[in-house]
Amino acid sequence: RVQAEVLTSWHTQFRNKRDVILKLHTGQGKTLIGLLALQSKLNEGAGPAIYLCPNNYLIEQTCTQAKQFGLRFCTVQSDLPDEFLDGKSILITSVQILFNGRTRFRLGPESTKIGSLLMDDCHACIDAIRDAFTIRFEKDDDTYNRIVALFAPSLEAQGLGSFTEIQKGNHDALLPVPYWEWQDKLREVVAILADRVELESNKKPKDGKLPHRHGVWFVWPLLMDSVHDCSCIISGGALEIAPRVPRLDIFGSFYGAQHRVFMSATVTDDSFLVKGLRLSADTIRNPLISKNERWSGEKMLLIPSLMDETLGRSVIVQELARPRSGRDFGVVALVPSFARSKDWEGYGSTVATTHTIYKEIEKLKTESCDKTLVIANRYDGIDLPDDSCRILIFDSRPISDNLAERYDGRCRPGSVMTIIRAARTIEQGLGRS
Repeated sequence: RVQAEVLTSWHTQFRNKRDVILKLHTGQGKTLIGLLALQSKLNEGAGPAIYLCPNNYLIEQTCTQAKQFGLRFCTVQSDLPDEFLDGKSILITSVQILFNGRTRFRLGPESTKIGSLLMDDCHACIDAIRDAFTIRFEKDDDTYNRIVALFAPSLEAQGLGSFTEIQKGNHDALLPVPYWEWQDKLREVVAILADRVELESNKKPKDGKLPHRHGVWFVWPLLMDSVHDCSCIISGGALEIAPRVPRLDIFGSFYGAQHRVFMSATVTDDSFLVKGLRLSADTIRNPLISKNERWSGEKMLLIPSLMDETLGRSVIVQELARPRSGRDFGVVALVPSFARSKDWEGYGSTVATTHTIYKEIEKLKTESCDKTLVIANRYDGIDLPDDSCRILIFDSRPISDNLAERYDGRCRPGSVMTIIRAARTIEQGLGRS
């Protein structure tokens, strides 16, 4: 019923608009709605249609649904499929394939023209797009050391203790490069990055794979003329260089698409989509929703330490991490990092990796639920309906991998935006089960 209502509203009120935000609760069939909307635009002759997912798990899930309902689709192999370019089938791929400095869709005026674009779980996609503009160097990298040495006096002037901890390799120690220092030494920075681009482009990996997506070679086409608009955050474990506001117009396939649908679970605050995706305030104020929806399930939220002070983390982990033979419902724990999953694994839980997460979630859906499944730093893009997850555990507060967000949260721990960012992540996580 909800799917029929939303598709009817899209067809009568939204199909001729450039941008549409589709908001439904998890498990109400957004994927099928999105696929049918794209198929409708293909039938209309509106040009190539692309369905973007934030991760490989959702790609597999979306392909499975398209196959179940007999919709024509294709995926990216070595190049863009002809059936996609000819507007004959929907291309299902990851947001990272489109948004990177060496994209197969090409950049600027040479970008592949797309008629209709759909972005699933757009909140997660925004993080992926931000990553596409981020250069990251780990501590053991020579380029890291060159940049730290270049700005050492200004870093030391901000905080001698913090800079000493950075030199010792303390991952929790963070300092930003002052913007005036960044501007004054811009030529030196560009020279260091250009040297690295040349090194990466000449280096042929033994396994034939491209350089890491955070390497300079991958990101350089996006940043080479806007390094002056970037900020640099340095920690004891890594440094990150990223623009304050990424230039999305350089991706002509996204920026020039005639019809764009952004699918999202219901969250409290969507204002960040203005900065993240350049959507208009009017688009955010008028999403496509199910107006007749009154109820979408119930959850009981328990905070053990507030019920009894003896119910600390160690007690809960020990109790819920151990396998239970014959259990007919899934138990899933969301942890902020793989480091936080060690004790879960020690008690017998299964820790999902990027390569195994799809298989492990499918096990839960087929009632192989004896072991607790632990998922690290993924609070969106996963569906755990019905008995696949009756108990969902949030282990510790979500922590961002992004150095700029970590520094911002440290400087303004009580700010509204910092609190909203954490609340939004928790809210997304609650929608998994």
